[in-house]
Amino acid sequence: MEYGFEATVVLELIHNSSTDHSKHKSTRFALELIGPLKRDVYIKDDLPTDKGSEALTITLVQGLVGNIHLAHEKGWRDSAEHLRWIISELEKGFAAVGTIRESTFGEP
Repeated sequence: MEYGFEATVVLELIHNSSTDHSKHKSTRFALELIGPLKRDVYIKDDLPTDKGSEALTITLVQGLVGNIHLAHEKGWRDSAEHLRWIISELEKGFAAVGTIRESTFGEP
């Protein structure tokens, strides 16, 4: 049996033209199933279940791994430096105060 998971992430930013950077407004994410998987095992009320959260994390991590390899192969960024930068971004994200809420994926 072949199956897959698709993770979609939308990072919404606010840009002020008087600065050289943007501010993080929100992050929306969704998990989709590919193949003959039981939806209710991975998704309930359009949100990941515990198994869905695990699948979402694995999918996102493998996406990062692929991107690190691509950037290294193309000479854009050293793999070790890229990984350290990702870890730093994760640390910043955990230090920030976040608000968790449900939303419809297509809406801001």
